[in-house]
Amino acid sequence: MEENIQTRTDLRTDEERFRMLVEHVSDWIWEVDENGIYTYASPRIYDILGYLPSEVLGKTPFDLMEEGEAKRIAPIFEYHVSNKLPIKNLENINLHRDGHEVILETSGSPILNTEGKCVGYRGMDRDITERKQIERRQQQLLGIIEASPDFIATFDIAGNSFYYNPAARKLLSINENAAFNEAVMERWVTDLLKTEGIPTAIENGHWKGESAILKDDGTSIPVSQMIVAHKSESGAVEFLSTIAHDITERKELEKVIYNQAHYDPLTNLPNRRFLQKKWAELMGTFKIPKKVAVLFMDLDNFKYINDTLGHEFGDRLLKVAASQLEVFVEENDFVCRYGGDEFVLIFNNIEKDFEVQEKAEQLIESFHEPFGIDGHLIKVTGSIGISIFPDDGFELDTLIKKADNAMYKIKRNGKK
Repeated sequence: MEENIQTRTDLRTDEERFRMLVEHVSDWIWEVDENGIYTYASPRIYDILGYLPSEVLGKTPFDLMEEGEAKRIAPIFEYHVSNKLPIKNLENINLHRDGHEVILETSGSPILNTEGKCVGYRGMDRDITERKQIERRQQQLLGIIEASPDFIATFDIAGNSFYYNPAARKLLSINENAAFNEAVMERWVTDLLKTEGIPTAIENGHWKGESAILKDDGTSIPVSQMIVAHKSESGAVEFLSTIAHDITERKELEKVIYNQAHYDPLTNLPNRRFLQKKWAELMGTFKIPKKVAVLFMDLDNFKYINDTLGHEFGDRLLKVAASQLEVFVEENDFVCRYGGDEFVLIFNNIEKDFEVQEKAEQLIESFHEPFGIDGHLIKVTGSIGISIFPDDGFELDTLIKKADNAMYKIKRNGKK
């Protein structure tokens, strides 16, 4: 008698222990009969689907789903029951009591009677909604990355790359299964990225700047690039990623805009703005005083030629004259179209003043030969005035004015 009482006590103790275990696990434990009707539901169902256990007893899992999902899952359940198969990680979408979707992962085992007949299932449902949402977002991001026209890659701090998106593979001319060898890395991991981009990203989390990617045929593609360091909670860099956008068109546009701002559209010589920029750069390089000659030149009788032969002819003459000046000046010298038929030349590192005079005379002589334009032989001469930095002034405007005055003085007094 006492032994039976102890046995019952032990059973109650085991049952209580089992009940406490079931009710405190994070998953929802359940039991259904052979018709799929719930005969048991642990309290965890309330946290997952918003129902009390008593509210689902007598219902089936399909009652907690939308009609379309129920039709998808029901045949799967029936197949497992008829074949007495365990259910493993079956994903299904349920409706919370308030109407929002909850994605569950269902696992269960058949309950067999003494005759081997399946009389139900015991199992558990795990809420994987958050995990699936993360996976979905990751898949969406991967889809965006794969479809992006920008160069996207990932690599480790040792410089080993392990992913290139299709746009990057196309730019580098590598197929999907190709090994990402060092030679591939060298075509886009420039010295700038090695010395500045990657170290800055590791230290600050990211780096942004302009670099270049070398195509298989040797063409250099300018890019606007960002490098991001992906770090663990401890701050260690797990890997780095980069995205690079082709800025070839922007660079070409910048070049056009720069040329429009700094070059004369008719002669393609530098203009006044470029002259000012050049002078500022020149003055910034002087550590000790050096002499620089500023020559102001115009074409004699240009107005008469322009009026008698037409402006189009005059424009062609200016182009020919500009070409002649470009040929004359040396690499370190400078010539620009100042306006109309006026040109300014700069000669650097003048040792003696007479050197400038000799150059000016040589330039005038180079214009003595007639120019052939549209079947016409046109002889045009030029007049030049000279000023010297720093003897005649320090400011460019002052030097140009003095050279201009000197030129007109020569014109008034007649040439020798």
